Amino acid sequence: MIILHTFLYIIVPILIPLAIGALLHRKFKFELGGFSKMLMYYYIPALAFVKVYEAELTASLIATIFVFLAAQFVVIVLIGQGVSRILRHPRPFAASFSNSIALTNNGNIGIPVNAMAFKHDPFAMSIQMMVVTFELFATFTFGLVNASRAASGLKKSLLQFVKTPVLYAIIAGSLLRLAHIEMPEPLLTPLTTIADGMLSFALLTIGAQMASTMLSLHTITVIWSSLLRLIAAPAIAWLLLELMHVHGITAQALFIASAIPTSRNSAALALEYNCEPGFAAQTVLFSTLLSSVTLTIIIQLSGTLFPI
Repeated sequence: MIILHTFLYIIVPILIPLAIGALLHRKFKFELGGFSKMLMYYYIPALAFVKVYEAELTASLIATIFVFLAAQFVVIVLIGQGVSRILRHPRPFAASFSNSIALTNNGNIGIPVNAMAFKHDPFAMSIQMMVVTFELFATFTFGLVNASRAASGLKKSLLQFVKTPVLYAIIAGSLLRLAHIEMPEPLLTPLTTIADGMLSFALLTIGAQMASTMLSLHTITVIWSSLLRLIAAPAIAWLLLELMHVHGITAQALFIASAIPTSRNSAALALEYNCEPGFAAQTVLFSTLLSSVTLTIIIQLSGTLFPI
């Protein structure tokens, strides 16, 4: 009954906007590139600034979060490479498979899930912003180089990461918080208004993207990818959090973030560098659909495994 309550009050409110986004996209054929830019340059930076500004994160906690994220990332990548060798994937397929389990959609899906699970708690959301920053860095370094197999792409990808507004929004919010500087109301109010609109717009965008992807499970590898992303990754997260003695809301937020489905950026990179783009698109869609079940369980487990 408790799991059913979690599904009805956290997952269903996320699934409904997804479905509406899918239906609207089928009718009006949205320009999804513009939607993505709106999220990256308008909504997410505003949300990141407001939530980090409102929360209190110590330097030691930020360091703990990034050590955990780096360790989890390395372990899941190594597991992915091992599975690829067992399944004897050719290099392009192995690269796409690795990105599908290592890169997560913690921006578009993770933020709404965090908001629903923690009832818009600023502290929990500020932790989620740290996760989003790490994911952006991983995408523009490991993800890009893994897909392109060209070391020369590293400099360009790092420059792209440095240009992402969310990075500077987090830095600005953190500096103002640490310096105890009050934001003028005429500036904070519009940022808060923008941040409040991010949840619905992100879910609409994901729904539209899902509607534009065909699901055709021509390979068992799609299922392998989703199981590793949605089940193995949280198991790794739980072990690392226990080893690092992280507890409470911090552990809950990181544990839930570890179970977010595959990033749409993995499909974009696969398409850009011709690394099995069909497979990559299917992993994004299938893992997103399957996560409606797995995230319900993970959210419920978070409170049990890491009580406040």
